[in-house]
Amino acid sequence: MSPGATRIRVTGLGLTAPGVDRPDRALEIQPDAPAGWFDTATALPGRGYRRLPPGALYLLAAARAAWADRGPWIAAVPAASRGAVVGTNNVGASLIEEFDRTIIDLGAAELSPARAPYMAMSMFAARLAPEHELRAFDLTTNSPAVAGLDALQAAARALAAGRASVVLAGAVEEPPAPVQRLDHPRGSRADGADPGAAFDAGAAVLVCEPAEESADGGFGYGHCSVRSAFLPEQDSDTVSAVLDALWDELADEGPPPARIDTVLDDSATGRAVAAWLGRRVTRGSITAVPTAPGGGCLTPVRRVLGRLATPGENPARTAVLAASAHGHISIADVTPTRQALTSRHTL
Repeated sequence: MSPGATRIRVTGLGLTAPGVDRPDRALEIQPDAPAGWFDTATALPGRGYRRLPPGALYLLAAARAAWADRGPWIAAVPAASRGAVVGTNNVGASLIEEFDRTIIDLGAAELSPARAPYMAMSMFAARLAPEHELRAFDLTTNSPAVAGLDALQAAARALAAGRASVVLAGAVEEPPAPVQRLDHPRGSRADGADPGAAFDAGAAVLVCEPAEESADGGFGYGHCSVRSAFLPEQDSDTVSAVLDALWDELADEGPPPARIDTVLDDSATGRAVAAWLGRRVTRGSITAVPTAPGGGCLTPVRRVLGRLATPGENPARTAVLAASAHGHISIADVTPTRQALTSRHTL
């Protein structure tokens, strides 16, 4: 379990997703990704992108948008003080399936030299380093369902430790390979599977800085922190012991969240967490965002980004709670500011 949580200040937002063109639309439910939904030439004008796999393109486009959203100040940050942390579960899964089929049918010599390095999931975030001169670190997190929130948590810790002055943090996903999908004849049918559920696709990136106001007096969408834990069992006593501790930490830092966004599947863990929430939380509106086991880790980050981009007239503290069928639990504490009302995303 995480010993407390470190807050970060979010100063830039970038989103790439099917049917969504701005961060203030991030709270919309994601449809299935139609073929050809991403236009590389429009999102990433310039040379050197044509041979990159889709997941890398989604991430680069979202990061570029977030970087530009932060404004010119970011260019003055030394390269040695810039980092990135990116969460993902399924990015490149279809590509790996393609690699396997090529090796089986034709031999390894027929693999694409440009795409072969993407056998390693960490390579999808690696292109961010030369793109934005990130020399502090470039990390990937992969915990099922909560990897994107893990990325925000890792960014906060790095900023608090002085490892960087600014961190690009978020998530990138593609739908799993057909053989991995729960409705495929060879796919594993996990508890609570919903064959009709949409899988995460796209990328969401937040520019993260230390919680205190920056020397340049820069714009801020608000603050965020993440707490995480693991549920070894789904019985009510274990669930209560683990989640009560996280929730009590949250309560110690201010009034209860006015809104709670839950990203839970219908697995034993998802049902147990939902039941705990019904017992424990008596105040605040709850928005349940359906997901399927193995659906990816992008949706929770989209909720964080969307709450920061659309604070409303009276910005309210929001908790974004996500859990995996395997027992991973994360709670993001999101506090937007009124400054976001002047953002170009809401004009």
